[in-house]
Amino acid sequence: MQSDAAEHLCEMFLFGPLTVLDARGVNRTPKAQKSRALLALLALAPRGSRSRVWLRDKLWSDRGEEQASASLRQALLDVRKSLGPLADKLLVADKHTVTLDLSRMQVDALDLLHQMSDRTTQATFDAREVDGEILEGLDIGDPEFEDWLTLERQLWRSRFENAAAPRDLTPAREPLRPAPSQPVQGVAAKPADASNGAGTQPSRPGWTVALTPPLVLGTPDNAGYLPQRLNELLAKLLLEGGDISVSDLGYRAAQTATAGGDSGTMGAVHLAVSTSYTFSPHEIHATINLHRVADQSLVWIDSATLDRRAVEGGDASQAFALTNQAIEEIRRWFTLQPAFKPDTTRETMFGAVNAMFRLSRPDLDAAERTLRTLIARNEAPQAYAWLAFLLTFRVGQRFSPDTLATIEEAQLLARRAVEIDGNNAVTLALVGHVHSYLFGEYDTASRLFERAIKINPAQVLGWDLYSMLHAYAGQPEKGLALANWGRHLGAYSPHRYYFDTSLCINAALAGQHDVAIAAGEQALFERPDFNSLLRYLVSSYAHKDDMATARRLLDRLTVVEPDFSIGALIDARYPIIQTKGGSDLIAGLLKAGVKKN
Repeated sequence: MQSDAAEHLCEMFLFGPLTVLDARGVNRTPKAQKSRALLALLALAPRGSRSRVWLRDKLWSDRGEEQASASLRQALLDVRKSLGPLADKLLVADKHTVTLDLSRMQVDALDLLHQMSDRTTQATFDAREVDGEILEGLDIGDPEFEDWLTLERQLWRSRFENAAAPRDLTPAREPLRPAPSQPVQGVAAKPADASNGAGTQPSRPGWTVALTPPLVLGTPDNAGYLPQRLNELLAKLLLEGGDISVSDLGYRAAQTATAGGDSGTMGAVHLAVSTSYTFSPHEIHATINLHRVADQSLVWIDSATLDRRAVEGGDASQAFALTNQAIEEIRRWFTLQPAFKPDTTRETMFGAVNAMFRLSRPDLDAAERTLRTLIARNEAPQAYAWLAFLLTFRVGQRFSPDTLATIEEAQLLARRAVEIDGNNAVTLALVGHVHSYLFGEYDTASRLFERAIKINPAQVLGWDLYSMLHAYAGQPEKGLALANWGRHLGAYSPHRYYFDTSLCINAALAGQHDVAIAAGEQALFERPDFNSLLRYLVSSYAHKDDMATARRLLDRLTVVEPDFSIGALIDARYPIIQTKGGSDLIAGLLKAGVKKN
């Protein structure tokens, strides 16, 4: 990049205050904050291009289309005026898109991306080399832009942290599961006891998966981090579930599995996950396939085509839905194999979570028994967080005989979960939900969610439950964007109805009742007796003046929750009641005929 400096018409600095200097050092930075924000959005966009609609939504989200369009035109005029004679060479705007010619500019952030990707596996990166935070002091007051800027800053912090440590891309020769004396980071080692010798690994149902080194075809260049990054995310997603061990296929357990067949014993590798990538000039074709180790038979395969420029810019999120789909296929495969089903005296985290999301009283009771058993045996650190999360269901669905005692126990479990498993994205997301739903501690919950997303941005629970925090805090418009992304990531989850429900709730609270009804009806197909979902659908149909459907669904809600009333909703400490969206929810329920007390 530096060797091309003579061809550049100007330099743009995104770290520290946004600054634009032409080749003679003349300051060409726009004075208006939104004009600067416009340049930042274009400089960090794939190919330097964004649609006018996208730019209006990020910079003038609180204005009507006509007013926002006029404001965008004014900002473009301001940018052109600031760039002076360079404007026609750098900025191209047509009826639909606005483009910044990044080939004619030197942008410090893009240079830095190239620098980081060019380093050898043994080099380290010092974040102190960077002068200032990205887009320091840029504050335009638009919530959509602030959300974009927050995520952009999180992405850069993640890049710096990933680049700070030497990257050894050679395949590990030992399993990712640690030795007994070296517990997984964030998980307390199991204490010694008479029944299970000191420091032994928690027993699992014998599900072991191998991650093979990725196969790369073509020239990765600046996108070369992608194969290793997705393998890391696959490993995290597998380990966060609590039941599956992860190994390198070269580990001796692979030979054990090949020689011994599907014994189901701990240590044998049963399923291999292989990834391959084909890099072309504009696209990356990523494929994940699953094989039985015993006979190398293909179990499942799927792929995704990614925009190469976005990946080169550090955005691998296009592949996250594919990684989540692979995880669900792995879990499904194990549960359908008779040889791998645990005997009736054992319980698994996977079984408890599946039972919990069925939401009936008997299923919640069964899930709670399993989680308490796992906690008593010290077999699964995540069980503390899942049990705390389960108790929020009991409170929200009014299934608890002593609500205050249930809330107090959830608080204790949440605290313990973070103490022993504080680097697990699932644990952090579940505990964040406890803090937001039960206690209204939105600042604490927000920090937990952001940490969860930073640790594993492919983990759907972080995004989904973060969307609900915004619903509780009276910001359903923001929650709606997060819920849409969570729904995308969880499209293949057996619990996808739950993500549809989050979308329904945020949309209903935001007054987008058509969106709420579409998502809610899809969730209702899978969970016809989910009382929380029925409440929002009743209200949304009433707001749409479809009283026949609203009352039909209210009859179903009354069967599930015979004593439901507005007073009962308030007594259950439902967190959104005090928000504007909550007032609209109650108005719709009353319109449909729900009793006040």
